[in-house]
Amino acid sequence: MNVVGIAAEYNPFHNGHALHISRARGFLGGLGGAAVVVVLSSAFTQRGLPALADKWARTRMALLNGADLVLELPFIHACNGGMEFARGAVDILAGTGFVTHISFGMERPVDSDPALFGNILDVLIQEPPSYRRRLKENLASGSSYPKAVADALDRELPGGGALVSMPNNSLALSYLLHIRRKRCNLIPIPVRREGPGYHDAERPQEGREGSSALLAGAAAIRKGLLNGEAWTAGAMPASVRALLEEARADGRLCLGTETLWTLLRGLLLRSAPEDLRRAAGMDEGLENLFLKHFARAVSYEDFIGRCVCARYTRGRLQRASIRLLAGLGRRTSELSREGPPYIRVLGFNRRGRELLRGSSNVPPSAEPPFAALPSAALPFVTRLAAARLTGGHTERYADMEFRASRLWELLVPAPDLRHEERQRPVDLSSESVP
Repeated sequence: MNVVGIAAEYNPFHNGHALHISRARGFLGGLGGAAVVVVLSSAFTQRGLPALADKWARTRMALLNGADLVLELPFIHACNGGMEFARGAVDILAGTGFVTHISFGMERPVDSDPALFGNILDVLIQEPPSYRRRLKENLASGSSYPKAVADALDRELPGGGALVSMPNNSLALSYLLHIRRKRCNLIPIPVRREGPGYHDAERPQEGREGSSALLAGAAAIRKGLLNGEAWTAGAMPASVRALLEEARADGRLCLGTETLWTLLRGLLLRSAPEDLRRAAGMDEGLENLFLKHFARAVSYEDFIGRCVCARYTRGRLQRASIRLLAGLGRRTSELSREGPPYIRVLGFNRRGRELLRGSSNVPPSAEPPFAALPSAALPFVTRLAAARLTGGHTERYADMEFRASRLWELLVPAPDLRHEERQRPVDLSSESVP
């Protein structure tokens, strides 16, 4: 069976995501021709923001709208730069032993200029002296890393800088780069992104894509939900709307940053520069920038806006804030480079259960929590609490996941600090899912 993997945040799941799944599956033979495995970011997103709903609600969104199996992208990779996000996702998909393809959205698909994409990958892997020299000069002049890379790449390959500056293209190249470096047996399926841009937070034009399939970005949907705007209902499947309404009623939606700002401001108030320097991502004077601006800021958005400069992007600042609050030390980057030590199952339907059973007779709900699949490079785990008892690399990964999940709980109206340790995979194997 063809099995296509997708790395996603689904924050929240919307019509564009449904379109992506449909096209990826259709590329491999339609509804019955391929299974879909989603690697889902956990409590915080790649841009350093708390997820709108917890990972369990977002797992249900995925399973009810085309996914067959949902696996967790650990916090250490999910709330990280594009290369580390891609590294974690690719390692997990390849580590299953049964995922054959990987699909991702792009503003400009590879087939539009395959030679340029291939040359870009060559430069990023080989890093010729002229590229390295220009990159070093850009960083020394105060450019952020993404801008420094884009400029250095453009000097080597005219047009390459503009191409990698597009958010989805940049992440797609990170997937392709890691696949090539590790020689993973994953066949890429690029899908052109439809609708508004990744960062577009404006309300889409009514009916622009048809009233039954209104395409809007996740940022615009979150903004609309915060303001109670009715148009958001048309941008999501009905099942997603129902899950969001249920989460809101239960006090489990994170729609604002007021509590996040209170926690961060309190931490910065009692911290010295040397305290902050021990945290992951706090380098190049970032600790001084935080301490300089937090007392004047009136909100989290105001604080981040004051800190944004040529060297520090908004995403990097937000990720640094979350890592600081989660108590991640400087060795975190070393752990992320080692890669995930396990594959955590968040949920499955009937086909997803068959995928797991096809490689092992141990069902995903069986004890012990680790099931070593003969064809898998990594062990599967269904109970995160048990991973903490194994020691070493695995224990550190699990501990960081618990920290991130508890931090997320503090940001919602009805926090439950033990919610994560009680959870088991979402099992829809007995339900009829479209």
